[in-house]
Amino acid sequence: MEGKNDKDFIATLRDHGLQVTYQRLAIYQALYYTKNHPSAEVIYQQVRKRFPMISLGTVYKTLEKFFEVGLIQKVSPITEVARYDAVTHPHHHMVCLECQSIQDAGEYVGDQRITLPAIEGFHVVRQQVVLQGYCKGCKGNNGDN
Repeated sequence: MEGKNDKDFIATLRDHGLQVTYQRLAIYQALYYTKNHPSAEVIYQQVRKRFPMISLGTVYKTLEKFFEVGLIQKVSPITEVARYDAVTHPHHHMVCLECQSIQDAGEYVGDQRITLPAIEGFHVVRQQVVLQGYCKGCKGNNGDN
């Protein structure tokens, strides 16, 4: 995964005036060491094993703060709940319309950057292309294949 390592993470938290805590580090690590683009609930279940007293609300607030300061991406193209990604460089995602799994499309899509003409008065801070379809596991369940 190409997110920030623990030292980069700690430095970024400090640069934004955020306190470095074991819970924040555990939340980030739960996201950093997966490719599954988990929801806050999934991250909560994992972190709760190490920190039983942590609340789901704390996980949500922490993920939103990480997103605000650029530590993570929020991937919520068609799913009902936000999903998160520690990879912050521009890259595309493939979303299964049936099981709602999300995968990085990096190896399948050549140029990950979209070049836009200058749009007066509009500054792009994030970009994301979402490819919608059916994953290998769901392909056979869909009548349109």
